[in-house]
Amino acid sequence: MAVLKGGLSREKGGVSDILSIAFMFLIVVFAGVLLHSYRFGAINSAVDRQMQLKAEYLYRTLELSQVENYSLSYLGAVAENVIGVSPQVVPGDYLRSELDLLLSYLRPPGYAVVLELSYENSSWVQFSPKDVGPPAPDVEKFTFSGKFTIVIAGAGENRVAQANATVTIFKMG
Repeated sequence: MAVLKGGLSREKGGVSDILSIAFMFLIVVFAGVLLHSYRFGAINSAVDRQMQLKAEYLYRTLELSQVENYSLSYLGAVAENVIGVSPQVVPGDYLRSELDLLLSYLRPPGYAVVLELSYENSSWVQFSPKDVGPPAPDVEKFTFSGKFTIVIAGAGENRVAQANATVTIFKMG
């Protein structure tokens, strides 16, 4: 009979070895089942965070990109229309059509976008696509909002006006 260091023989350790290997096998099978079940679906919090980032991306794009043939951003042009600056740099009808094209290009597939700007008693609300109305109360919405500031040059003094801007993304249908 072979004796190992410490005076133990090989025959005494057999049952514990088999049990430890069996438990390791069960752990591997259980981990494989868990990984397989989570692989096919996205984690809800990750999807929510992506949609929140897309709402912010839409807002920043509208804030920084300029209307074609004008040196004014989309939010700046809408804010001028809402605040009532005269003369308007970008006509309202042209701005609506350009915003519709931009929002239809930028919005995620299967989702709708609502752009809202308000100042005192006037507001601008635009949906993309056009045939979608306001989201239902039970629909999950992803919103990013901010204030858009413009300086209105007057005869005597300059005036600062801030319009509240909100971009909302929600799932259609």
